[in-house]
Amino acid sequence: MSRLKNPHQHWDSGVYTVMLKGKERQIVLDYLYQECVANSLDSFEIRKKMTCKIESQLRYEHISGKERIEIYNKIINKKIINYLINNITHSLAIDFVNGSPDKRDFRIKEWAENKCKNMPKAEKIAICEIIGFKYLTN
Repeated sequence: MSRLKNPHQHWDSGVYTVMLKGKERQIVLDYLYQECVANSLDSFEIRKKMTCKIESQLRYEHISGKERIEIYNKIINKKIINYLINNITHSLAIDFVNGSPDKRDFRIKEWAENKCKNMPKAEKIAICEIIGFKYLTN
């Protein structure tokens, strides 16, 4: 009988370590790659892409499972915010008579960020299921 709570956990010297698999792992790798490309000073695009791909894989292997989950949750929170923005944009909520469309977009974005920050874990899990992602905790 295994001591593991779920298939994404591995027993390592008395501590459960979480392994991201498939889509979750690729999301974190893409984030690390984009971060590397943004910070790279290389003027040759092909060399920049190749080195950043390798650097992002190496960085992924050297960061802890907790850091991986923090990066993944940061990305998932952005996806939840985008989901909330898209849902409320198609309604008449936060629409004022003398308001401009830019002000409304700003208010909607501000509302979605605040809603996501104060959202209970169960609601985040439900939204993640709707948009097709897993919600992980450390």
